[in-house]
Amino acid sequence: MGCITICISDELEIAFRRLARLSYGEKQGKMSRAAEEALYEWCKKKIEEMDMDEKEIFD
Repeated sequence: MGCITICISDELEIAFRRLARLSYGEKQGKMSRAAEEALYEWCKKKIEEMDMDEKEIFD
């Protein structure tokens, strides 16, 4: 499993944490689950915009 460290604005962090809690409750791993979902959706959108084959990116 990979690990990515990022810096985001305080406002975005607060919103993300709130939405992750509302979506997944107080379960352990909610932040990772929400971040993985967000990154996956971003990747899919970019793949479509670049008219690429998803298999080229997701091995």
